[in-house]
Amino acid sequence: GNASEEASRQPCQLRAPLVVTIVGLPCRGKSLASHKVARHLSWRGESAKVFTVDKNATAETLRDISVFFKEGNNIAIIDGMHLTRATRQMVANFCCDSVYHQLLIEFTCNEKCLEENIEDTVQFYRQHDPNIDWERRFRERNTEYTGQFEPCSALEGPLITVNNSEDPMYHSVTARGVRGAIPTAILGVLASPVIRQQTFYFSRHGESEYNVLGRIGGDADLSPRGMKYADRLARQLGGPGSAPDCPRPKLIWTSELRRTIHTVQSIPGPRAAIKDLNEINAGICEGLTYEEIQERFPQEFAWRDQDKFKYRYPHGESYLDLLQRVDSVVQALLTNTDVLVVSHQAVLRCIMAYFKGVKPDDVPYINVPLHTLLVVRSYG
Repeated sequence: GNASEEASRQPCQLRAPLVVTIVGLPCRGKSLASHKVARHLSWRGESAKVFTVDKNATAETLRDISVFFKEGNNIAIIDGMHLTRATRQMVANFCCDSVYHQLLIEFTCNEKCLEENIEDTVQFYRQHDPNIDWERRFRERNTEYTGQFEPCSALEGPLITVNNSEDPMYHSVTARGVRGAIPTAILGVLASPVIRQQTFYFSRHGESEYNVLGRIGGDADLSPRGMKYADRLARQLGGPGSAPDCPRPKLIWTSELRRTIHTVQSIPGPRAAIKDLNEINAGICEGLTYEEIQERFPQEFAWRDQDKFKYRYPHGESYLDLLQRVDSVVQALLTNTDVLVVSHQAVLRCIMAYFKGVKPDDVPYINVPLHTLLVVRSYG
């Protein structure tokens, strides 16, 4: 009948969609964190979207979320204030009626952090309309809403509380009733404070002997051209012959392979060789050229061509595996700034995908050329 036809047309979802309700007074860091969570989940292959509301979710917001879920998406983050139990109950009822999972995230911060947040927010709004006294407006709003605020209780459902501090040492997160892969991933993202302005430097290693021969994987050393690039990179980043005002990385991260370690050998700064930054493991194809793979393993070559993201080399890795492997590196990057990462093409594609907001299927096609320094500036 029609009902079963209708059902078969709906995208199949193994997990119930998740509605995340953001709670907190103005200038508590809610929007920055909401977008950081959505970016991380989208990078992991989930379909997450931030629904921005003025104060509270309205019936119209909830209708939009229903449509979003019917289209096969699975995470909606409602970025508003939801200061009273009644406004949160409206979202809870909607989730209950539709059998959606719910998660509450409440944001608080100390006085000094609030002052910094107000200052940042005022600067941002002043650029758009300098004629309004934004500082007064935010302080008045803050006073007005403080009296209405009813903190979340454990009875309202799974809850993460984020207490922001101007000192990252005192940033704290507590969780009650949080279970399941996605809420746990959200908790991991919120565990590190949002650093407002960050700069990262990314580069592949200099050309290696294997690059010259067209071979993949291995632990080959730099070619003469690769060594020249290492000298050029050092001149750009505080090494011998560099300008006094050039950027100097505070941390240098490489893979454990010789070609990355030797690329940074003349750049000053504390360094770490990190296993998770090693190139994608090509398994039985390590050390071969693509022509040799096509000749010896034609079926493997064809499969790789069909789905470059999910294809896994026999006894090796896929881009999907790699994305999960570099998750810890990305999380660590986000708690730092001025980090130079010298790694490999596939790994840097996965990391750049996070900053560029690229969907997983497109990761293998991100352009990360040899002998190029990529600079990423992130504003919260």
